[in-house]
Amino acid sequence: MNLKTISPLILVCLTPMLAACTDSADGPSVAIYRNIVTFDGNGPATANFSFREIDDSPLVTLGVRGSLNDERIPAGTRLLMTYTLPDDKTYGEDCFDVSLRGLQMIYTDTIAPLPYSEIESLKKTIRLTTIYRTGQFINLTASMPALSGRKYFLRADQATLDTDTVRAYLSTSVPEEKPSYNSTQTVSVDISPIWELPTLRAISVEVENTNNPNRTKFIFPKTNAN
Repeated sequence: MNLKTISPLILVCLTPMLAACTDSADGPSVAIYRNIVTFDGNGPATANFSFREIDDSPLVTLGVRGSLNDERIPAGTRLLMTYTLPDDKTYGEDCFDVSLRGLQMIYTDTIAPLPYSEIESLKKTIRLTTIYRTGQFINLTASMPALSGRKYFLRADQATLDTDTVRAYLSTSVPEEKPSYNSTQTVSVDISPIWELPTLRAISVEVENTNNPNRTKFIFPKTNAN
C-alpha cells in the first residue's frame, strides 16, 4: 500500500514518534500525542487502534467513539494518529475515549528478500530524519520531494537470510523524477517475514542518508521478549 489520504492531518507538531505537545492558545494546556498506530477494527462503540511506543514496549489500545469505513480502511492498516487523552488517563495506558485530532494514511511496505545485485540497482538517496522499531515494524520519517506515486521499500539480501544478522536496504522510487518541494513523509515497514526467522538475532538496515552521511547503518536487535 502506498500513500493515500483519508483527511488532512492536523499538524500539531513535528515529532514523528510521539508528540507530547501542548495547546494552550485559548485555555488550559492540553497534551497532544501522535503515534503510528494499527487500525484493529470497529468495536460495538469505538474504532480501535493499537501501538507500541518503542521497541518491545507494551501494546497500548486506543478507542475513538464511532467507526471507520472498514471497506476503505481495512483492519491492519497503519495510520498516523494525533489525539488527546481524558484528564484521568496517562499516556501509555489503554483508553477507549480518546479525542481524535487527526488521522492520516502513511507510506507502508513489507520487507522482502532479493539478490544483492537487484538491490544495488534499486538504491536511491533518502534524507532520513528518524528511524526506530516498534514491535514487528520499522518506522521512519524522511524529508523528500512530494511527488505523486512515491514508494518506500525495504529489501533484504537473500544471501544473509540464514545468518544471525540479516542485511536490509532502504530505498525509494517515483515514476518520474521532477522538481518539487520537500515534505515530511512517514513510513512504516512490516518486518515480520524476516523478524520471525529462527536464526535471526538482528536486522541491519542500510540507507544512503543525505541528512547525515555518518548515519547510514542502523542495527535493530531482537530481545528476549521477541
